[in-house]
Amino acid sequence: MATAEHAAAVKSLNKSPGRRRFVFKSFSQQIDDIEINVFRSLDKVKAEPSEGSSFLRDCLIQWRELNTAEDFISFYEEIMPFVQTLPSIILHKELIFSKLISRLRFEARLSLEPILRLIAALSRDLLKDFLLFLPRIADSLVSLLESGADREPDIVEQIFTSWSFIMMYLQKYLIQDIISVLKITVKLRYYSKDYIQEFMAEATSFLLRNAPFKKLKAGIQKIMLEVVKKQSPARKSGVSALLYYVMRGTSSGVHSSCRASFEVID
Repeated sequence: MATAEHAAAVKSLNKSPGRRRFVFKSFSQQIDDIEINVFRSLDKVKAEPSEGSSFLRDCLIQWRELNTAEDFISFYEEIMPFVQTLPSIILHKELIFSKLISRLRFEARLSLEPILRLIAALSRDLLKDFLLFLPRIADSLVSLLESGADREPDIVEQIFTSWSFIMMYLQKYLIQDIISVLKITVKLRYYSKDYIQEFMAEATSFLLRNAPFKKLKAGIQKIMLEVVKKQSPARKSGVSALLYYVMRGTSSGVHSSCRASFEVID
């Protein structure tokens, strides 16, 4: 019977062509291979759920076909009665969200990917109503990482793919309150592992780069004050990573958000 350990071992193989195919990759190589393409992907995002359904229900049905982990099957049977229609999801949003984050456990690693994708799908259904859940999902992700997920490249990728989708789906609301987003994400942005800071910086920079100039400037001022008020190696590297992604443009230049960055730094 396949176990979580077997799955992790297969994923750590080098499957690229050549003589060293199927040679195990180091942890750092696996981290380097992670690429979160949510903001740059050219794949068309489904604009509407199936007729009479919701993004959450569609996602749940899709993952029931793909994932046979006992923990996920149990969750599917438990949650399906509450997600039949969008009005039902809105009515039971607290119950649904609570059941989702209760499954963010390292011990249930084989069902983490569908649970994380379902959280992102729920954010797309609820939109503005999902904002009140952001602090809890951020704290839950920190707890998941601290429980051992930060040493599992595949789970790290799943976490930040989900988080990036949430940022993309809710950007209309989040860019109007950048300060709150920065407060909510402090523990993730200054996580002790530098690669976690990198993934978080890239996701946060997406919002800053798309925010109105005044909101962007206020956001940069806040992150600069964060490191001034409480200096630490983790904060310095976290701020540096975020500023880098905010200012990074195309290969031929820098992003227009550089103006706000330079004004604050000056």
